[in-house]
Amino acid sequence: MHTRILPIALSLALVTAACASSSAAVPGDAPEPVTYEALISEITTSGHPTVVNSWAAWCPPCRSEAPLLSTAAETNEDVQFIMLNTKDNPGNAAAFIGEAFTGVPMTHYADSSGAITFELGGGRGLPVTFFYDSAGSLVQVHRGILDEPTLAFYLDEIKR
Repeated sequence: MHTRILPIALSLALVTAACASSSAAVPGDAPEPVTYEALISEITTSGHPTVVNSWAAWCPPCRSEAPLLSTAAETNEDVQFIMLNTKDNPGNAAAFIGEAFTGVPMTHYADSSGAITFELGGGRGLPVTFFYDSAGSLVQVHRGILDEPTLAFYLDEIKR
């Protein structure tokens, strides 16, 4: 039984060390704390279709979809992109923002407890992406990593 625990513990230590070393590599701004009410108000009053992506720097699928979301934000100027950093260390979040989202037209907020993501209807897992139309109505919740065709489909749906 102990032989199974050691490889898992070693793997966790390596992942933790990798995340810690990457977080120190690139400076960035930590996401600002937000409340559920403030986030909903921003979504419903913007007048733009909105994509809210809940992510964390420690989440490998979140890291994998970051380039896709960056490109989408840069090429869909009529869509508001809000990145909701969830249950994360602020320093690691800031480093990842600096690494993956520098200069990208997105708003970054922090959901330190994960309560906002849950209240939005995303459950406990990450990543989760919420798609709102320009009236602020929720159109779709996508749990798990996004791929390009899925993201394109949802963007078309919220732009109607």
